[in-house]
Amino acid sequence: MSQCSHHVPGHIRVQSKAFSCRSEKARAAQIRLHALTGVRQVRVNPHAGSVTVHYDSALLNQSDLFAVLEQCGSLGAISRSDAISRMAGELFGKARVGAVMQKAVEQSARTFVGALI
Repeated sequence: MSQCSHHVPGHIRVQSKAFSCRSEKARAAQIRLHALTGVRQVRVNPHAGSVTVHYDSALLNQSDLFAVLEQCGSLGAISRSDAISRMAGELFGKARVGAVMQKAVEQSARTFVGALI
């Protein structure tokens, strides 16, 4: 099974059993990704079972990279909808933390002003 464990435009990390050893699939994926125009760096981490790709988001997107990984047989059972759902969840979580932090700062400011008065 594979999963997109981290993605921001220009940087993606995908975990897959195909990357957990120095397999031909991992090597093929690395070569094919390096060959794409816009890919700056590809690093396979066999200990983590992941591949990290730094790319120019003006030239490539997540779907382009997934397509190459699928063609190499490295992607496994990841679905685009699962990856999108995960990213949406991460964005919601970050927004929620931001809102909580803003509320805490507002409350602290009110308390501080109240103490001064």
